[in-house]
Amino acid sequence: MQSENIVKLFTAENPSALIDRADLTECVTLLAKLCSGKQPMPILNHIRMASESGGIAFTATNLDIQAETSLVADVDARFSTALPAAALLKLMKKGTPSSTAILELLSDEADEDAARSVASKCAIQLAGTRFVLDALPTDDFPDPIRHMEGAKVQRFSVASAVLWNAIDGTIDAASTDQTRYYLNGVYIHNHNGYLRFVTTDGHRLYIQDTNVKTGKFEISAIVPTEGAKFVASLIDGYAGANPVKVEISSTVAVFVFRDIAVSLKLIDGTYPDYQRVIPAEPDKFATIAGGELSERVASLVECTGASTVKLKFAAEQLTISANGTSGGGTTGMDCDYQGDELEIAFDARYLRSAIEAASPDGRNMRFRLADAVSPATVSGSIGGWTGILMPSRA
Repeated sequence: MQSENIVKLFTAENPSALIDRADLTECVTLLAKLCSGKQPMPILNHIRMASESGGIAFTATNLDIQAETSLVADVDARFSTALPAAALLKLMKKGTPSSTAILELLSDEADEDAARSVASKCAIQLAGTRFVLDALPTDDFPDPIRHMEGAKVQRFSVASAVLWNAIDGTIDAASTDQTRYYLNGVYIHNHNGYLRFVTTDGHRLYIQDTNVKTGKFEISAIVPTEGAKFVASLIDGYAGANPVKVEISSTVAVFVFRDIAVSLKLIDGTYPDYQRVIPAEPDKFATIAGGELSERVASLVECTGASTVKLKFAAEQLTISANGTSGGGTTGMDCDYQGDELEIAFDARYLRSAIEAASPDGRNMRFRLADAVSPATVSGSIGGWTGILMPSRA
């Protein structure tokens, strides 16, 4: 392996940093998710880097979501810059193979003392190849997202697998209707002494109860959908026993995991009393294989172009029918059903979403029903998950 001449490349004239290439690539990969390239301010397409004791602090933000982390590095105390996320990510993934990356700030200023604030370019050395990226001063970076001074902050921990499961199992039902902005996220709150996650778009309601005790603490926060998805992406593939530390105030939520702190601006609004739509005592019950139901519904919808699917429940048989732009179709499957015969219609997209959320492993799922015009309660193999599905007009 060819030696990387670090001594020759790592000069002292300009603020410089020597960083492990793999660590930097992983860091930039995650932070770049917040820098879409379509932000209203150029600085928001950049990742902020600033020296700190023992390394470099990294920050990315889109004004509503902020991610912060640190890497160990051999760094000049004057090192501070903001680099374009997309270009830096491409360079780290596609640039000349190397075990380290050397960053050197370049400035038009002759005065070294001024280099910190006016550096306009950053040279990046990967093995024997040198690249130069345009840079912006960190003074342009937005103010950090923080809890308001004096705010009451509730702090607790959630197992990473529990948090990922709660977000993944509810996020699909979050509304996108901007006129009811307070539904555009995941409602996290305490219910009967435990942490509960809720989403609804008016057509369906998804609830994920957890085993996280909240005690007497009052927790109430609407986490925006985009922020919840970003937190889930941080955990995805790393979910396990390690807890996620959570801080919630009236305006900000902070999630800390994998040495990354994600701060989110909460939706300012009051979540509706969703419990009013939960059926009290349905008297009809059906147990059915979720995987088979999903396949049969998907096949009917694809072949007929239908937007609505009818389910007819009888003693040991479920009949599924649909009529759409390409014609109609009917199929049946085994079903353990208790109650009077019932036919009920659902929006095909919402039904498929509920099936996948209730039974992602294809195992048995359960319907609790009252009549053709009342909401159906759905549950399955995911412990603590409940879905409320509004019927459609046939």
